[in-house]
Parts: sequence; structure tokens; C-alpha cells
Amino acid sequence: MELLSLEPLAWLVALVALGFALRWSLVDQPLARRVASVALRGLAIVALVIGLCRPYWVTPSERMHVAFLVDASDSVDLSGIEQAAERVRESLEQLHAQDTWSLFAVGAELRELESAEELAALADSWRGGVQDDRFRGESRLADALLGARLSFPAGYARRMVVMSDGRATDDGLPRAVEQLAEERTQVLFAPLAALADAEAAVVSLEAASPVAFKGEVVRLRAKLRANADIPATVRILHRGVAVRSEEVALAANTTSHVEFDVEMQSTGPARYTAEVVPGADRFPLNNQAGCTIDVRGEPRVLALHSEPRDLRPLARALETQGLELDVRGKLGLPTSLEELLSFDAVVIADLPATDLSPRQMQMLKRYVVDYGGGLVMLGSENSFGLGGYFKTPVEEVLPLVSRFEKEKEKPSLAMVLVIDKSGSMQGAPIALARQAAKAAVELLSARDLIGVVGFDGAPQLVCELRSAADVDAVQSAIDSLEAGGGTYVYPAMVEARDMLEVAPAKIRHMIVLSDGHTQPADHQSLAQEAADAGITVSTVALGGADKQLLSSIAEAGRGRYYETDDPANVPQIFTKETMQASKSAIKEDLYAAVLTGDHPILAGVVEDELPFSLGYVMTETKPTAQLLMAAETGDPLMAVGRYGLGAGLAYTSDLTERWGGEWLAWDGVGRFWAQVLRGVLRKRDADGIDLRTSAAESLWRIDIERFEATGSPVAGVEWEAVVTDQNDKATPARVEEIGLGRYRIEVPTDGAERLSLRLHDTDSDKLRVLHWRRPYPREYSLTGGADPSLVASRAFDPGAIRRDVEPEPSRQPVAHWAYLAALGFLLAGLVVRRL
Repeated sequence: MELLSLEPLAWLVALVALGFALRWSLVDQPLARRVASVALRGLAIVALVIGLCRPYWVTPSERMHVAFLVDASDSVDLSGIEQAAERVRESLEQLHAQDTWSLFAVGAELRELESAEELAALADSWRGGVQDDRFRGESRLADALLGARLSFPAGYARRMVVMSDGRATDDGLPRAVEQLAEERTQVLFAPLAALADAEAAVVSLEAASPVAFKGEVVRLRAKLRANADIPATVRILHRGVAVRSEEVALAANTTSHVEFDVEMQSTGPARYTAEVVPGADRFPLNNQAGCTIDVRGEPRVLALHSEPRDLRPLARALETQGLELDVRGKLGLPTSLEELLSFDAVVIADLPATDLSPRQMQMLKRYVVDYGGGLVMLGSENSFGLGGYFKTPVEEVLPLVSRFEKEKEKPSLAMVLVIDKSGSMQGAPIALARQAAKAAVELLSARDLIGVVGFDGAPQLVCELRSAADVDAVQSAIDSLEAGGGTYVYPAMVEARDMLEVAPAKIRHMIVLSDGHTQPADHQSLAQEAADAGITVSTVALGGADKQLLSSIAEAGRGRYYETDDPANVPQIFTKETMQASKSAIKEDLYAAVLTGDHPILAGVVEDELPFSLGYVMTETKPTAQLLMAAETGDPLMAVGRYGLGAGLAYTSDLTERWGGEWLAWDGVGRFWAQVLRGVLRKRDADGIDLRTSAAESLWRIDIERFEATGSPVAGVEWEAVVTDQNDKATPARVEEIGLGRYRIEVPTDGAERLSLRLHDTDSDKLRVLHWRRPYPREYSLTGGADPSLVASRAFDPGAIRRDVEPEPSRQPVAHWAYLAALGFLLAGLVVRRL
């Protein structure tokens, strides 16, 4: 017999009982009776104390609990899951009445089931087309084993039956099996049939070298695998275009290697993808795998222009100087930082801010500040303030700003903003509309007039037509705009027209913003009447607005029409439209260039040789920027500035036939602009930094070796490491020094699909950028067999589930017997005393 505890209460009760025993013994009785009475009461106290200590007998028990774990992941054939359900039923018939059991389906999580019939029904539903990709996309066997052990009751022999193909997608399965053995849990293994449907996968794509030079031929090796004999086509893709392909015959359960020799065509991080197109296939998500090669060589510059052909003369001139100019249209800016980093500089030649998403503009800023890229903006009707870049992230990394003092001889502007404030504008839309209106006010001069009319079911005069010099009062009035009500734009347009008809300005303009469908009215006739009276009308369609109506209003009102589904674009649209309406941000004439600064960009440049410009956009130079060239009027023509690790350059004229015809005809145009662009290119000085990467289940590890040109290691480096995910969320990363000149970064990859690491040696100003992309789940790789730790386990036999069961020690409580003995002794003592 063993005791669980000696509680203080037991001693207290014992002392009280002893006191009563002594008192009761002090009576006038014969000595023998008194001795017998005290002895019996003492025995009662001892029995009571023993009972309070909760004694128990340890006896062997034949009871058993069986936990059945059935792998229900995609790598297991559905017929195998149904067979597992049948084997569970067979096993349950062999259990004794006192035995217990539990059943789990294993995938991305541990899912407890009520019966084998429920498991079979699940398999049948999956066969019928009801997929559960999230659950079946993983085989987390290690987590399942450790989780299922919590179902074992105390005092039962423990057996765990694992029915699986044995291919775990999480780490730690051997350790989990070992831990179960230490806890006296016997693991039985029953292999399940792997996927029977024909399936092919690209296991990996590896490059012979992670670094290459432009024009170099690099060998790429694709590793493929199939579960059946399948004919297939293997292709190498670059930027979505197939550059190599080969027909192959994939053999069942055999790894095939296909090699391709690919010439590196462009500089920067180049992403190559191997794709298999099999004759038969079940899962398409494992048909691709990729790798990134850092291609060095001639600098590569991205140029964005609404009419790409207008930049072809400049591109040809730069090509003779060893600069590759990749000219693209309005949709040409990459949407991911990884692709953007394949360029050494970006030139926005003629692209309004309304063609860029807020995320893309923020990405351009980070490209300059955090990754050392160069950003260049050329002048056009879609640049600087005219393009809607006022107060945007792009303007933050340019040396010129869109604000300017308009010339006195320019006509003044009267503008009324007609803003939808209906209930559908609640939240971010109305807040951004207020921001847009206030930004428009800041762009106007003191000679301009501004008014604001809000509308829902009826018009509301937010700000009467007044001088834009009274910025604070106008912006305070704009802040009073609140959303709520219906949508009826016609009366608001009438009120705006009436305000503008009496305005003492040569340019009168109305901007209408709406995100809904208005009540019927003759809006086109109203816009036509306004235009006939010298009032132009532009419209902005937001989200679910009546785009056809707003477009026709702008056409009748001789204005411009904009549409966007993102409220964040509204401020850029308003600032662009305000600058367009003012008609005073552009100067067109013949202007000579005057050198105003000393900078390496201008080394060897002779002012008298510089061509004339035929026009430019008026801007102002930032205090932190350096003005390099000015027009003879004194207005900025070219300026440069450092922003973070990169540089921004602005040239307020253009390099097309419109304003730059003289430049394009100059025989030195290629040499001059190649020198200018090279001055802002992203620097690639990363010599002495050797990186090796590896990825585990949820960790991206980067091992760094830092060494001098002589090969000697460098200790104590001050690193700055920042990780950016697919949503452009930046997170600092810790760099740990693990040896002489050796460092390590470990980045969690949970929830991330794509990561970029910026690693900056701040001591030597060396920069490296690495990229990681989540591969398809290991569940679909078709590689490897059952884990050896499971194969080494005892084989499962449904008919012998209780064979060789080792009795489990079981505690049988005996406290109630001690309490009964105490009561018996106490009664016996009373009887002896009373005789």
C-alpha cells in the first residue's frame, strides 16, 4: 500500500481525536478496560490518518486504450483511406469490454472522428468532388502523434496505430516516436497506398551558379518525379515566356533530371522557372519550381512612358553606351519588389500617378531609400504636379516639388469641387475625398478661387467661392464633410455652375466626384450649358459609380474623365486635375540650359554644347537637393538628391520629339544621358560578402561570411537587416555573430508567400539583397518514402490488436477501507468503556 499525501488536516484531526481519547480514558474504570479503550481509540485515529492520506494498492491492469491515426492527406489514395476505415472496424471488434479507443484523421491538423463510418464518409465526399485542400494539403504526423497522446486515460495500456504513407511534411517525427516509447506507448504502423492517379511534379530547379554575368550561359538542372510512366514536356520560363523546352518520358517512382543551357539576357535578379506539362496529372500546383540567379553586367534601366515608341530614339542612343533601357507602357511597373530590384534605375518619363497604385508608389520609395535604387522623372504633362505626384511617396524621393508660384501674367483660376457625401462614401472614401480636396487647395495660388459643394440627396454648400490664399479656412470647411444620405448630383452641379458663372476668373472649372448612381436628370445638357458659358467639367468615377453617365458629363463639359476602384487614388486624381486646369505649370519656348552645380554627373560637360529645350514643367528645388541645370528663366531644369541608400533625379523637360527634339539630334545625347543615369544607378558593391541560404519548415536561414579582399575574416560588423514580405511589410531581422567573420540570420516564414532580405554592411556600405519564395507544399513533391522511425515500428494487424499487451500499473484506492476500520475501532472502544 502507498500513500498519496500526508495532509496537515489529518494531523489536526488526529490531535483532536487523541485529546478526546485521553479525556474519555480518565474515568473510574478498571485498568484493563481503560487500556483496551485507549488502544482501540488509538487504532481508530491511526486508521483515520491513513484514510486521509488517500492510500491505494498498485495492481496490474489489462485495460487498453487504442488511438487510431489515419493519414487523410492528398498523398494518400482515397481507396487507402477507405481500407483504413475498414481495418479500424476490424480492430474494434477485437477489443474487450473494458477497453477504450479514439479515432483521428491526420492532415494539416488533428481531426477527431466519432466512428470509422465517419472516416469512410469523408473519403467518399472527397471522391465526389468536395475538396478540403487546406486540411489535405499537409501530413503533420509529428504534431499528430504528440497531440493524440493526450487522449490516453490513466491506468490503461496505450497503443497508437498510425496508418499512413509515412511521408511527414513537418519535422520531428523520429523524436515524437521516441517520446511515445519513453511514455510506454507502443506505436504500430500500417502503410497506406500512395496516390494512384497519375501525377508528375517538378521537385526542384537548381542553377550551376547563383551568380552569372550578362551573356553567360548557365546550366539549369530540373529534377522531376512521377508516380507512373508519363510522357511530358519540360519548359524553362523567364518572365512568363518559355526560353527552352524538351520532351521527356517520366518513369514511375524514379527521379528524372533534365538540363538546360540558358543564356542570361538581362542584369539583376533573374527568376527562372521549370514547368512540367505532363500527359496526365492530378495536382497542378506542383508543376513548377524556380530559382533566382543574380546576373551582373551592363546596367539595366526601366523606363515608363504612356507611348513607349516615343522613347525609342533615346533607347537606341543609350544602347551604344552600354545601357539597356527597357521601355514599357503604363502597366509596365512591376508589382513586386523582387522584380523591381532587377533594374538598377527607374525612369518615369510620361506616366501619371493615377496609373500607379498607392502600393506601387510606396514600393518605388522603398526601392530608392532602402535598396539603393535610382529614380528619375522627366518632364511631361503627366509628370510632377501635372501628373498628380503632389505629396506622394514618389515625390518624397525626388529633388523637385510640385508647388510653385505662378506667374502674375497667367490667368487666375476659379474651381468648384462637387463631392459625393452619400452613405456609400462612409469611412475611407470620404476621408480620402477630404484629403484630395485639401491637397487641391494647396496647389492653387493666392489669385485663384476655390469653392466646395457636397451632395447626398440634396446639395450642401461646404465652402463658398473664396480666395485660395485663405487655406486654413477652406480646409477647415472641407473637414466638415460627413457621409450620409442618398445620391443626387444634378442640384449640386447647378449650384456649382451658378457660383462659377459669376466668378471673376478667366479659367473656370468644376470637378465632380461620385461613387454611386444618381437620380435621373438631364446632366449632359447641364454640362453642355456650363461648357458654352466657359466652364469646363471633369468627373471622377469611384468604385460602383455610374461610369457611363460621368464619362458623358465630362465629354459634354469639355473636361477629363477619371475612374478608379481604389479610394486611395483620389488625391492623385484631384491634384493632377487641379494642375491641368490651371494651365500654368508648363512653359513652352526655346530655352537654353545653364549649368548651376558641380557634380560628377556633369563631369566633362560644356555648357555651350548643351542643346536647347522646347519646354519644361515648372517646379521648385528642395532645400536638400542640388540644382545641376536651370533654364535661362531661372526655373529648375535638372536636380539630384540622395534619399536613404539611393538617389532621385528630376529633369523637367523631356527626351522625346515634343520638347527634346534638339537633344535627340545632338550627337552627344547618348554619352551625356548615359553619364547622368550612371550617376544614380543602384550600386552593386557586395564583394567580400558570401551568403548561403537554407529553408526548413518555417524558417529561412541565411549564413553570412564577411571577409576582406585578402581573404581575412571581418569580425564585429554592424549589420542592418530588414525583411519585406509580399504585402511590403518591413520587419527588422537580427544578425547573430556565430564565429570569426561568420554571421547568421533566421527569418520565420509562417504565413509568408514571398520575402526579400536587405542586408546592409553599414561599416563598409556594402549591400546585398536576397529573395525567398514559398515552394509548393511538401505533400505534393512525390519524393522520399515512409519515415524510418515508423517503418521500424511494429506492424499493425487488426486481428491481433490486443496481442502482447503489457499490463499497466493501476491504482486501486483503499481509503474507504481505512475509514471503515477507524469507525469500527471507535465503536469497539465505546463498547469496552461502557461494559
